[in-house]
Amino acid sequence: MTISSNGNTQLLNTITQNKSNTDTTLEKIAATKELKGTDSASLVISDALSSQISSLTQDVQNANETVSMYQIADSSLQAIQTGTDQLNDLSVRYNNASLNSDQKAMLTEQFNATSSSMQDIASQTTYNGQNLLSSDYGLDVSGMNSLSIDNQEGISNFSDTVSSLSSVAGSQIDAASSSITNSLTTITNLSSANSQVSETPLDQKVTALKSDETKLTSSVLAQVHQNSMMQQSIATLLS
Repeated sequence: MTISSNGNTQLLNTITQNKSNTDTTLEKIAATKELKGTDSASLVISDALSSQISSLTQDVQNANETVSMYQIADSSLQAIQTGTDQLNDLSVRYNNASLNSDQKAMLTEQFNATSSSMQDIASQTTYNGQNLLSSDYGLDVSGMNSLSIDNQEGISNFSDTVSSLSSVAGSQIDAASSSITNSLTTITNLSSANSQVSETPLDQKVTALKSDETKLTSSVLAQVHQNSMMQQSIATLLS
């Protein structure tokens, strides 16, 4: 007597398939990147998106440094502007015809001390070892070296220059901040697109794993039951 093994073979195939699905899901969970597509096009797309994201991330870092750099510069320009206002006040007082030589000498001493402090600020305003208040960054304040207490027009012109340079620094900060906002928006969009191409959310992977495990367990139990029934049938036929 021949006993059909078709049912048992089907169960074995089901178990094998479910086991393979479970192993695949586990590999996906452990992988750093899972591509939904099996063709190389998905990999190319994902790599291209990742490259753009990496480039934009670097752009954000650079823009953040630009913001920090010009904020430092603008803070120093504000301090220099305050010093310039003090120089102008000293100059106005100095040009009072009623002052004697000693009083003018004292005002000149204050003027020089203030001017020296302003120059110290300019020379010490650095970022990564580079002087920010220079022509290299479009913030040249070298004109303060020629300021004189008896030249109010020169002081006024320098004050206008500092105000203009402060506007330049503010524009650089605004431009860099805008760049950061735009880059972050683009990064978010690219990351979303990349996740659609390359990654399956972990919770979906875990759900798939649990489903495969349930199917595998059910298949094993079904095979055990059928084997038991077959053994009983064979025993009955041979008795």
